[in-house]
Amino acid sequence: MATFMHLDGNSFYCSCERIFKPALRKKPVVVLSNNDGCIVALTKEAKALGLKRGTPFFQVADFLLKNDVSVFSSNYELYQSISDRIASIISESVPVIERYSIDEVFADVEGIPNLTDYCRDLRNRIERWTKVPCCVGIAPTKTLAKLCDHFAKTYPSLGHVMNWNDLTPERQCRALAVTPVDEIWGVGRRLTERLQSMGVTTALDLVEIPAPQLRSQFGVVLARTQKELSGVSVFPLEPTPPRPLQIYRSRSFGMPTNDINDLRAALSVHITEAARQLRKHELKAGLMTIFFHTNFFRPELPQDAAEIGVRLAEPTSDTLALIAEAEKALETRFNVNVLYVKAGVILGQLVDREIARGTPTLFDYERQVDEKRERLMKTLDQLEKDFGKNCLIPATSILSDAWRMKRDRLSPCYTTEWDDIPIVS
Repeated sequence: MATFMHLDGNSFYCSCERIFKPALRKKPVVVLSNNDGCIVALTKEAKALGLKRGTPFFQVADFLLKNDVSVFSSNYELYQSISDRIASIISESVPVIERYSIDEVFADVEGIPNLTDYCRDLRNRIERWTKVPCCVGIAPTKTLAKLCDHFAKTYPSLGHVMNWNDLTPERQCRALAVTPVDEIWGVGRRLTERLQSMGVTTALDLVEIPAPQLRSQFGVVLARTQKELSGVSVFPLEPTPPRPLQIYRSRSFGMPTNDINDLRAALSVHITEAARQLRKHELKAGLMTIFFHTNFFRPELPQDAAEIGVRLAEPTSDTLALIAEAEKALETRFNVNVLYVKAGVILGQLVDREIARGTPTLFDYERQVDEKRERLMKTLDQLEKDFGKNCLIPATSILSDAWRMKRDRLSPCYTTEWDDIPIVS
């Protein structure tokens, strides 16, 4: 029988901030979203003060200061680095893992003896080596494993680990009966409202709906979730992420701008990252869409929303070629008389790199040029692997920094920047 483990970091962003600041480990901590907009992560000490995820920072700034709450801007570079370390520790212990998100990992633990103790030892090792506290759920399906992880967080008496197979059938039913339907993995707000209108308020209620009725009213995905809650595994482990259908990159600006160089720099940075993802998945894009717009929430200001599709002559993953096309598109639509607050890029019509090559001909000069540019991009990727991301960047990326998101409370990148490495004297 299949057995899955689900492990995630408790208040992950906040826990990462506490690693190099031991004095914060028992104090309230919150982390803010992009541009320091709202609270996206908070510790149990912060929750005890009545703070909630999603609260705009400006509404509680005085409260946070008065209650000595430590506030940080999102340090994604640090969080990703710590996430990689945790995944590496898990990979040393289990053969196959799925990195579901930056703070969550599924793993195949079938056949491991004394599984509850084994996962408790693994969890303790991660906390000892990274200082990030974690909880673990173990179950015959991914949905139940994630639910068990929730129980491990909610009930300290479980010792941070819950194994569904350790429960009697009666206790399993009780666990489903006390689980609100909106706590089930994959059941969002709209589904919750529809289910509750039918009197389905708990996971046990969902399990007890006749399967044909559920499938006809809600479709195959929720029917699969019902099977998973019943202990039948239908969602397999995905150690290799599926190839994307499109690649999207965007970011709101730190401040409004009407300087075209700000948009040039922003689009260059987004395209560099998007093209890097193309090459990672061995894909090429046949269509690129760039977009930039003003603040829709300020209707009293002049408004503009540009979305320009660029059909590429040949599918490509060439960073420089994509930036050049974006530059031309930007100049056709930019309006200096408005203030833009966001820009981004979408790469679509993705095709396999080898398919995009086509059939070579005897005098195929363009193909030879394309192969040279592919070797250039391959060299760039290897340099980034050896010396770190963005060790080499397009010149357009540094035309301006004014567009970059506001991170006034950013902590040092202790694990990714040489200048930020802590020094012990």
